[in-house]
Amino acid sequence: MAAGRLAGKVALVTGSGSGIGRGVARLFAREAARVAVVDVKPEGGTETVELIEKEDREAIFVQANVLNPAQMKAAVAQIVGTFGAIHILHNNAGGWQREAHDTVLEDSEEEWDRLTDLNLKSVYVVSREVLPHMIKQGGGAIVNTITINAFLTQPGTAAYSAAKAGAFQLTKAMALDYAKYHVRVNGIAPGEIHTPLWNSTYDNLPNSNEVKQSVLNRIPLGRFGEPEDVAFPALWLASDEARYITGQIITVDGGISAGVYP
Repeated sequence: MAAGRLAGKVALVTGSGSGIGRGVARLFAREAARVAVVDVKPEGGTETVELIEKEDREAIFVQANVLNPAQMKAAVAQIVGTFGAIHILHNNAGGWQREAHDTVLEDSEEEWDRLTDLNLKSVYVVSREVLPHMIKQGGGAIVNTITINAFLTQPGTAAYSAAKAGAFQLTKAMALDYAKYHVRVNGIAPGEIHTPLWNSTYDNLPNSNEVKQSVLNRIPLGRFGEPEDVAFPALWLASDEARYITGQIITVDGGISAGVYP
């Protein structure tokens, strides 16, 4: 079997039991990385591992909550114990409210904290456990899933968008802080990507088809994205091909953020 672009690398992908995370985990594995699939839900996580193993690639599932420091410490220890290192971290876990009620007046403090913690604090919690290993081994690559809400928000996504904006700047801050250790930190900002959460969000709307068509009309490339559309830029950022790239955010949105369209 030919060597891949991530041959010899170990990758940890959070939230990889479905959606974008699963797409990234599978592509990283196809490119010869040994992959640690980290997710809070065992059903999705084990299914991702099974899909990877069917392609004769190597992966393990580690169940952990990205907001639980003790669980993440144990997860990282297990991954390093199994594979010997972590060269790549993709902080992908995140999520929003399916109902567009994420506003300052409608969010309870608990809802606000849940959304900001899941989409911002989780990057800190996971990175804090992985970074010492990357520093000790002489470098690594971190890719954070940001989403275009960081700079192009929409109604009913207040806490989610605020958290993603924080993750945008955290990515740049981490890039500056850890460049001296040869740890590169970059981000991906997806737009409208088909995932289980995306599908359920739109399918629950009373005028689902109309809303989808309205959103589609704003995408210059004329289609919604797929997890693989995000996975390929993540692969590039994680690989040595991007060895001189750090502190950057790649927008993957079919052109939505390019300007007013049509």
